[in-house]
Amino acid sequence: MSKVVVTGYGVKAPNTSNSKEFVDNLVNGVCCLETVNHLTPKGESTVVGVIKEDLLEFLPDKAYARFPRTALLGMAAGKEALSHSKLSDLKSKKIGVFFGVSVGNIGDVNFQESILNVHQNNYREVPIIFGHQGNHHSITSAIAHYLGTKGMTKTISTGCTSSLEAIQDAAVYLKSGVIDVAIVGGVDSPISKAAAFAFAKTKVLPLNQSLDDAAVPFQSSSKGFAMSEGAGVIILERETDALKREAIILGEIDRIVSNNDGVFIYSVDQSGEQMINALREVLNHRHPDYVNSQALGIQLNDIIEQKCSKELLNHKVPYTSIKSMIGNPFGAIGIIQVISSLISINYGFIPPTIRTRKKGFEDMNIVCDTIFKEINEVAITNHGYGGNNACAYIKSYKKGESS
Repeated sequence: MSKVVVTGYGVKAPNTSNSKEFVDNLVNGVCCLETVNHLTPKGESTVVGVIKEDLLEFLPDKAYARFPRTALLGMAAGKEALSHSKLSDLKSKKIGVFFGVSVGNIGDVNFQESILNVHQNNYREVPIIFGHQGNHHSITSAIAHYLGTKGMTKTISTGCTSSLEAIQDAAVYLKSGVIDVAIVGGVDSPISKAAAFAFAKTKVLPLNQSLDDAAVPFQSSSKGFAMSEGAGVIILERETDALKREAIILGEIDRIVSNNDGVFIYSVDQSGEQMINALREVLNHRHPDYVNSQALGIQLNDIIEQKCSKELLNHKVPYTSIKSMIGNPFGAIGIIQVISSLISINYGFIPPTIRTRKKGFEDMNIVCDTIFKEINEVAITNHGYGGNNACAYIKSYKKGESS
């Protein structure tokens, strides 16, 4: 069976306009987060990751004036990914577009204004596009239209695992021959009072902590995670097709495994059993060069990562978390972790977990400073609100090796 390979990627993240800037930030361990105090119940400070650029490429065209921010972010990342892949003949191929979205437009200003008008019974002020603003799949279809595709278009929504599971679905369609090319992405813009209030209620939002202590992976003093926004897109093809068109292959999607904790909706699984099971299956007795972890500063989640490291890898394999730099962009994080892993493979380094002092996690092999070395295999862990776990295994491309 032909391998599923990556031939292009694009990214938008806090302080990150494109993949070149993403490389620089990862190599140099740049903190792209900031503290704000306008989102929380009593004006407490919290940490967020905001994309501050105005997406200037879309501003001259009035057709995009009413597009939600999520769609614009996904369009920009998708445009870069297609350009990177040098795919120019989309109309002659069967294209599938798969996007992971968790909370969608909850952080979009226009959507928030529409909700306010509803509560104030201002029917005339509610825009005709209000239905699309609240529909996750309208985000994906807008991106697909902008990229020039009319074929299979799917939206996956499983919380923060959404985009990793979008890759999982796309690989199945590629291997079965239903599609020739998969444009796979993830996007979310969650930063809002609604999200801040929700996570403050569950005590996973850091309140009144500085950047030294808040939203720090693998740090027992961290009281929660950093909400951020972002988008990532990769181009997937079968190896045979990519070689036929002489594409540059950036890496291989070796395997993705997902499951659910299977617990009551308002409870959490503290054992980490299903995450351990998913990672065990994706590792398949292999030791990667490092684990690109979902650790984000929520103690329960990070302790589960610690359990995975001990039980499956005996703390011998290096762990890192890019969320220390860019925060957690919800449904986009999985695919951004994949892109960071591909960058790591192609540029030869392990990105650091910045800001952590490893308090409470001293037994783990946590990478705190950039390590420059050859990278061939990376495992990725991801957990979503709602109990889904997803793990991936990404490999450097070597022609002729069996899948």
